[in-house]
Formats: sequence, structure tokens, C-alpha cells
Amino acid sequence: MQITFQGWMRAVWLSLIEPADIARETLKQSYPTQALWLAIALIAVLHVLMFAAVQALVPAPEGAAAVSMSPFGLAGLIGMSLALMIYALFYSGRALDGDGDLHGTLTLMVWFHAVSLTVEAIQIPLVLISPYMAALYSMIALGGLLWCILNFINVLHGFKSIAKSLVVLVMALVGMGLIGGLVLAVLGVNPGGAT
Repeated sequence: MQITFQGWMRAVWLSLIEPADIARETLKQSYPTQALWLAIALIAVLHVLMFAAVQALVPAPEGAAAVSMSPFGLAGLIGMSLALMIYALFYSGRALDGDGDLHGTLTLMVWFHAVSLTVEAIQIPLVLISPYMAALYSMIALGGLLWCILNFINVLHGFKSIAKSLVVLVMALVGMGLIGGLVLAVLGVNPGGAT
């Protein structure tokens, strides 16, 4: 299967404006679990590369907190966060009588983060053109991504309410924050990234 730039961007656009349909189509695919976890690892690495690109193009303002982690440590932290989010969405949905499974959660989260990375990548040239345009784009993109993930959760767990999906998302974020904080504390990592 050949993927073109136009085809990819159309799929990303449809994920933002018709997320429920895209979620149903994505869940019909039978991707191997190992390949999906490898995709999560790749997404973590791409996040680090994008972060490095933004830092190179747009220097941080004076007084801003610097990230002192190595690229490998940062990729590991992002990968752990992505994995925690997948499990948190799965168990939070099940707690509210959702019928989604872990493989479906993993599948949809891989696609969601691929969409999110694409949306974020578009913002990089906008920052160079106009910070105000980039800020406006960022707000619109955030709204689109929120709508996307809420619909993905809705389809995944068979809910009939976006409000219920919002509750699942909030529960997942709170649970992920608590568990992630405990893991970092056990590893001896402080918010500045030092051990």
C-alpha cells in the first residue's frame, strides 16, 4: 500500500472532522499487537525529534525552565506516559461499563498520536512565520484533537454520550498523573529531570 502526502493529510483531516467514522474504520483493522507497541515507541522518538527541532528553531525565552534529560531519557519518559495513557483509558472506560478491549485502545491511540504529531508538525513553520498565527492555530488544533479523542473513546467503549467519554478521559488523566508521579518518585526523578 502506497501512502501519499495528500492521502495522509486527508486521513488526518477526516480524523478531526469525522472522528467517529475513522475510529470505526481503524478498529476494523487487525494490526499485530507487537507492531502497535513498536509504533508507540516510534511516536515517542518522533516527539523527542520534534521537541529538538522546535528548540533549535525557536530558542526558549530567558528564565524558562530547561529540560535537563538526555534524549533517550526523554523518549523513555514519553513512551512510559503513552503506555500509561493507553492502560488508563482502557481501565477507566471499563470502570464506566465500556466494552472496549486493550488491543482496540492501543490501535486507536497509535492513530490518535500519529494525527497529533502531524498537527503539531504543521505548527512549527507557523511559529517562524507568525507567533500569533501559531498561537491561534494551536488553540484550534487543541479543540480538534480533543474532539477527536473523545469520539475515539466513545466508539471504543460503545458509549452513546460524549460527556461519558469526557469523564473517562479525565479519570484516565488523573490516574495517569498519579501513577506516573509514583513511578518517577521511585526512580528518583524530579520535575527538572535530574536524578
